[in-house]
Amino acid sequence: MKNAIRLRPGGLLLDKVLIGLILAAIATPGAAGEGETSTDLEAVVREQGATIEKLKEEVERLRSKDAVTLDTAVEQYLSATEPEMRERLPGSVGGTPMYGQRVRVGGYFTIEFRDNGDGAPWVFDQHRLVPKIQADVAEGIRFETEIEIEGGGADVDFLTGNEILVEFAELSFEIVEDKLNFVAGAILLPWGRYNLYHDDPLSDLTDRPLVSRYIGSVAAQQAGVAIDGSFDLGDSGWFLDYDIALVQGFHDGFSTANGVRDARPSFRADNNDNKQVFGRVVVTPPLSAVDVLEFGTSFTYGEWDAGSDLADYGWGVDLFIKRGPVRFTGEYMWLRIEQPGTALPTDPGRQSGWYAELAYDFFPAIWRGKHVLLTQESTFTLVVRVEGLDLNHGTEGTVLRDDISQVTIGFCFRPVQRTVMKISYTFVDSELTGFDGGSADVIALSWSTYF
Repeated sequence: MKNAIRLRPGGLLLDKVLIGLILAAIATPGAAGEGETSTDLEAVVREQGATIEKLKEEVERLRSKDAVTLDTAVEQYLSATEPEMRERLPGSVGGTPMYGQRVRVGGYFTIEFRDNGDGAPWVFDQHRLVPKIQADVAEGIRFETEIEIEGGGADVDFLTGNEILVEFAELSFEIVEDKLNFVAGAILLPWGRYNLYHDDPLSDLTDRPLVSRYIGSVAAQQAGVAIDGSFDLGDSGWFLDYDIALVQGFHDGFSTANGVRDARPSFRADNNDNKQVFGRVVVTPPLSAVDVLEFGTSFTYGEWDAGSDLADYGWGVDLFIKRGPVRFTGEYMWLRIEQPGTALPTDPGRQSGWYAELAYDFFPAIWRGKHVLLTQESTFTLVVRVEGLDLNHGTEGTVLRDDISQVTIGFCFRPVQRTVMKISYTFVDSELTGFDGGSADVIALSWSTYF
């Protein structure tokens, strides 16, 4: 489910109202009837023309007040709340319409230049090429998929870390408009916020949060079914979104080194008859102090061993706030993994992690339109992320990612909202014994775009 952010009343809404009035003025009955003269018609036309001109002047006045066009203002709002709104609107993430706009083909691409802080040489990393296909099969029936190609994708000797993987493939049926959809396929799991909005061009930093990668397992997908929908809670101004999936579930690959990543199941087989449930519920309250506030909770429960005797269960909370040019995103996830009596100390029983990210958007108004890369949409962003990860509460520092914390500072430039250039510096602090005195630095530059 892609949760929608609701636009608060304000300048953009006023512009839309004025444009609506212009259209209404054009459509106002005024054509000459049998008993009307041409003089009457000319007077009506002149009156409508004067009204339209006045309304146009008012729209232009409001536009010039913010030194930005209406389309750009809408685009800037979408970029500020981009994870929700951009995923909700296929046309806003690029792509080419085909077959009378029934099918849209697009995707995103990322290349990086980085020093991983491990003493290895700087590298160019052609990280991801992700084609997207979206199709309106019929009214109320929709198909959407992403195919992730990493590291070149082909099984040839000179490539490393390469793969081709179905990121998700979902066939959805609209049962009750907005309120209830049924989904079947390789489901993008509603397990944490970041997993649902993981596209590289949406993020202000090159690297994904640790907790999202090793407990959320971004991008996490499993074969199964799901239901999702949205509700307007009466006249209160509150909105509620839900997404619940029933899928294969994890198996016996939990580890202190890689979290849940090695416990992901096959798309075509399972090790037991029990299935796992994942869910996320989001509320959006009407707070005048902020432009947007979204609070989400996630949960999961399943039985992971072949005998269905051992359970794994967890929960998470996430928060997104926007006020003006400032955005805050945060998330916490906790997972309990029941272990047999023969388990080793390195077999994790509990895992947890969190991150908090603060971003500030700005761009000098006098630079807009001065160059092909300095457009009306251009945005600079300063961002800082603080995060921590514990992949085994029963041990300390047995591997690099167990009991690790990071602080990342970054800067990115979007010449247009669908394309971003990023640079970041990460300070890494790990409890791993002998890990370069406990700290290291990671430097990353990346270029990413929707197409």
